[in-house]
Amino acid sequence: MATSRVAPLIQSKRINVAEHFYDLVLVFAVNKVTHTLADDVSWTGLVNAWAVFTPFWWSWVGTGILSNLTDLHDVKNRLRLFAITLITSMMTIAAPTALHGHGLFFAGAYLLLRALLLWWAIDVFGGLRLNPFSVSAFFTAPLLLLTAGLGHEQQRVAWAVLMAVELSSTFLLRRRLTHIRVDVLHLPERFGLVVILALGVPFVDAGGKIPHDFSARQAVALGTAFLLVASLWWIYFHLSNSRIAHQLRTEDNQSRVVRELLAYGHYCLLGSVSAIAVGVWSAVAHPRAAPETPVLWLMCAGAVGFHTVFAWPRWRLPRSVVTVRLTVAAVALVVPFVADGRSGLLALGLLTVPVTAAAVVETALVGMAPSCHCGCRPKQHRLAGLVQHLHPASGGSAPSYSAPGDAL
Repeated sequence: MATSRVAPLIQSKRINVAEHFYDLVLVFAVNKVTHTLADDVSWTGLVNAWAVFTPFWWSWVGTGILSNLTDLHDVKNRLRLFAITLITSMMTIAAPTALHGHGLFFAGAYLLLRALLLWWAIDVFGGLRLNPFSVSAFFTAPLLLLTAGLGHEQQRVAWAVLMAVELSSTFLLRRRLTHIRVDVLHLPERFGLVVILALGVPFVDAGGKIPHDFSARQAVALGTAFLLVASLWWIYFHLSNSRIAHQLRTEDNQSRVVRELLAYGHYCLLGSVSAIAVGVWSAVAHPRAAPETPVLWLMCAGAVGFHTVFAWPRWRLPRSVVTVRLTVAAVALVVPFVADGRSGLLALGLLTVPVTAAAVVETALVGMAPSCHCGCRPKQHRLAGLVQHLHPASGGSAPSYSAPGDAL
């Protein structure tokens, strides 16, 4: 009997509280890297921030997939997750100077973290396999440690190359994990939680930059920053996040969705949020002063990146929504030309207006009609029920078919 492309509706795995703990530590690390970028908004600073940010994100993605495939109520798995969280914390304190004196500490901790992930992956996959986990543990992480003692310029180049290899291994070895079948609601919820934290923590930091004797302009700047963050939240959660679960449920090859939308897509989203945060901090702290030109361009480039990510066809967003988001990206590119040399509050406002307008327009286009819990519209949900009725042999479990194409 043919296997349905639509997985039957099953009880979702809930996020374990230990995963929440790790998510908080990840966002702490991302925030630390963002502060480092804010101190050096230049091409060199961008490369440094990217090379240090990537190990955090790629380790978190690998951990998230392994925890999705295993039971964290098991003591061994929970202890492994706590150990990874601790090592991530140690990497975080070394992140600002990882390319200026503490590279050995950072790289050594990363090697230990990847070794833990490899041990976990061996248990999950039933042995040592050639996949992104083994490539990182045996190749990129050791070389990161070996090159940590080079001069600043040589270390920067070496680490940039190694992080490019780390990122590409997931695509190049995509056929090595074709057997993976993930929980369709657990992973989108995990990634969505990180987006919430990534948006919220910089906003809290922005508020912390306002002195006790604050001015009316600073209060307005903080309110504008909130409107920007809330609009970004709306754009992501009103429609986009639920699409991930829907794609996982309706795709034969789940690993392709995990790779393109979660691993790579959210990598770009978090990087974009960090870029926006640098500009927001500057505008809230000094609303009267004109932001430095690189800071202004970085903030607007972050907005461009955030909205452009959703143009990738794998999201399966309505064409009208994609058009709105690409329009916002185009407007954000114009903002630096208009706001250069003007106050930070004006620059922040000019960026916030189109982003907020996009959230309003999208809501008007898509509406607030209730969706089923997997993210598809009511008509599609009825189709899923019909398929399940025609193929009752599935018995309430996920389909066993796995396409021989892509993998994580």
